[in-house]
Amino acid sequence: MLQAINDRIKGWLGIAIVILIGLPFALWGIQSYLDDTGPQYAAKVNSMEISAQELDRAVSRQRQELMRQNNGKLTVDEKVLRERTLNQLINQCLLEDFTYQNNYRISDLVLSQRIKQLFTVDGVFDRQRFETIVASNGMSIPMYEQALRNELRLQQMQSAITGTAFVTDEESRRLAALNDQTRDVSVVTFNIEHFSTASKPTAEEIKAYYQENIKRFMVPEKVKIDYVEISSDSLADSIDIDEAQIKKMYDDYVNSVKGREERKARHILLKTSDDKAAAKEKIESLKQQLEQGADFAELAKKYSQDSGSAAQGGELGWVAMGEMVKPFEQVLFGMEKGGVSDVVETQFGYHLIQLEDVRSEPVAPLGVKRYEFEDELKADTVASMFYDLTERLASIAYENPDNLDVIIDDMGLAIKTSDYFTRYKGEGVAANDKVREVAFSPLVLEEGSNSDVVEISPIKVVVLRLNEHVAATPMPLEEVSSRIENILKAQGGHKQTMAAALEAKARIEGGEPVADVVASLESAGVTLDVIKSLSRSDNSKVPDSSILQAAFNLQPSADGKPAVKEIDLMTGDVALVILDKINIPGEVSDERLQVVKSQLLNEKAIHEFSSTMLFIKDNADIDRNKRVLDQ
Repeated sequence: MLQAINDRIKGWLGIAIVILIGLPFALWGIQSYLDDTGPQYAAKVNSMEISAQELDRAVSRQRQELMRQNNGKLTVDEKVLRERTLNQLINQCLLEDFTYQNNYRISDLVLSQRIKQLFTVDGVFDRQRFETIVASNGMSIPMYEQALRNELRLQQMQSAITGTAFVTDEESRRLAALNDQTRDVSVVTFNIEHFSTASKPTAEEIKAYYQENIKRFMVPEKVKIDYVEISSDSLADSIDIDEAQIKKMYDDYVNSVKGREERKARHILLKTSDDKAAAKEKIESLKQQLEQGADFAELAKKYSQDSGSAAQGGELGWVAMGEMVKPFEQVLFGMEKGGVSDVVETQFGYHLIQLEDVRSEPVAPLGVKRYEFEDELKADTVASMFYDLTERLASIAYENPDNLDVIIDDMGLAIKTSDYFTRYKGEGVAANDKVREVAFSPLVLEEGSNSDVVEISPIKVVVLRLNEHVAATPMPLEEVSSRIENILKAQGGHKQTMAAALEAKARIEGGEPVADVVASLESAGVTLDVIKSLSRSDNSKVPDSSILQAAFNLQPSADGKPAVKEIDLMTGDVALVILDKINIPGEVSDERLQVVKSQLLNEKAIHEFSSTMLFIKDNADIDRNKRVLDQ
């Protein structure tokens, strides 16, 4: 067939076909035919793109932070996390663009000062710490500087916007008076146990409720999974220890201990700034006197020109490597205890050094240290092996989504099978929230594919697939009839209790005194509590927070009728809250006024910034790539 086509497309027709086929490839490349996945950005904000990789990095950071805050548990759905993170990136992008277009700028000097402020330790800029932290965030130094510059521009804008907010003293005074207001209320409580005389529901009523609310009485769906796992614990036993590495680690350890050695010394200094030759002659003279038995400390007191140590006989105290200038240090750390050096020249002048004592950390024998070194070598090797195996597992599981057999053959792992578990509860491997979430994901449950690698802990990962799915089924009526009976009795009792409360409410609103209404009712089922000077935050005076809320929602009636509100309590009882009196506070103190003013100013500033953000977003061109977002 191919030969027949070849025979028919020779000549001008063949040339035309070749041009028609070749032109798109030349202009757009073959990849345009193979890659029909649409745009690769996560979102486009005006002319700026947020890459899919940028979104993934931000989601990863957010996920790690949430898990750190919640003991290793991810408290939000992955899709919600991605959407929330993308919204944050879009807002950041909008603000960066807005600040740049409106000429907010950060100078190199301000940027430099901010970096020094962030990474200064004990008054000294720590360059190594700066580079380490930047690298740990997956950024280069120019990337970090640009991100910080953007952040400082945003702070400029926030300050400019929130700085326009203002609050008058009168506003603050009114708000303070409102906040400090107290109320006198009466609370009449109707006990459900007393007013509930509902008869036992009939079998027909129970059945009807069961059928109308069948979703409340379901046996949850459950699944069983097959899975393979890689654990760091299982890798350690397969590692052979390299004795050459142990020897090198021990040698490094010994050298490091020696490097921490300290030496106690004295010195005599003669400065060379005036007459170098005379200083040299004098220091050699002092050296001869020392050789003849002169006391080093006495000569130092008399002749040393080091004002910091001369009075103490040249005493320098304990000196560690790196604390003195190089020529002095080289001589000091090469001396024997009790010895006196030859003349040493430094930029400060001529020195004579006396080594009084040496102290250092004792060097542990190899037999003691080797266990530590073995553990360290194993940990490093296991970490590397675990990473490589995890990458390999992810690749094989993705490339062979229909079973775990290739993983078994290629990696020698064993298939394990879980017990049945639901979306919300499981045992063994299914006790892990992430495992249950992935097991019920569309990829595993509906498509029947292998999962991605699931990290159960930093040292354990699994890949799973569906073994069996049992759909949710209704519980038999006979198993839940007693529950339904209790529900119907409770509902009936609540209706009766509410009816009694509403009848009493009508009498109170009609002008009958509260005490008389309560007295006319059976005292066993009704109680009256009079609460004086109830404040907005005083939960201690009320048995239920809904009483406090109702008390401050009530407003005096324009026609003089009592203000009454019926509410359901957490106990199942019903209460009437009656507003007796509003207590207006006296003169607000200046201190209280300033506190309220500060709070109100902060709220207005937040409102101003939120309004600006909404304006910027309403006038922006935002394109979210749903395909990337749903990955």
